[in-house]
Amino acid sequence: MLRQLIFILLFLPFGVISQTQSIEVCTENQEYIQEYWVNNPIPSQYEWIVGGGEIVDGQGTNQITVNWLTVPYGLYNISVSVISDAGCIGNSVSLTVDVDECSFDNVFVPNCFTPNSDEVNNVWGPVFAGDWDHTVYNMLIFNRWGGIVWESDDHLTMWDGRYNNKMCLDGVYIWKMECKKLNTTVKEVMHGHLTLLR
Repeated sequence: MLRQLIFILLFLPFGVISQTQSIEVCTENQEYIQEYWVNNPIPSQYEWIVGGGEIVDGQGTNQITVNWLTVPYGLYNISVSVISDAGCIGNSVSLTVDVDECSFDNVFVPNCFTPNSDEVNNVWGPVFAGDWDHTVYNMLIFNRWGGIVWESDDHLTMWDGRYNNKMCLDGVYIWKMECKKLNTTVKEVMHGHLTLLR
């Protein structure tokens, strides 16, 4: 299940004042499709520029629909320029969109750790809250070539950044976790990335 977090901006008419709202974007219910708009009663032309995401509808109008599904994690810019049909040039307003993994239901999975023996943030692993069945758990960590560098069936065991008793290289690793809530037979599969820094 891919989940991402973005910040959305509701543009106000011809102004630079804005509101910021955070939402979760999930593939399972198509929340990765987002709408952005300019609240403007005056007939106008609009030019939208979206870095990273794909405008799937509305270019030239006061409302666009953006697909963030295939966008890698990172910061992206959305901007809109407004020109009224009478030729009056309004402000260009922009928004920085942060596309990132979001938290899962009652599970916090960090996206970075620093195994450098300073006694701070030296191990990595998920932290559970709520009604999880800890007898059903498996965590895998893969390197960038798809090789397994760590595995655990114990939710309390944390990764220290080592593979075969040697410290792994700095970089981005992929994790995949299977777990299950109490009172259900359905296993949940979650995945994401983590960064190892020393």
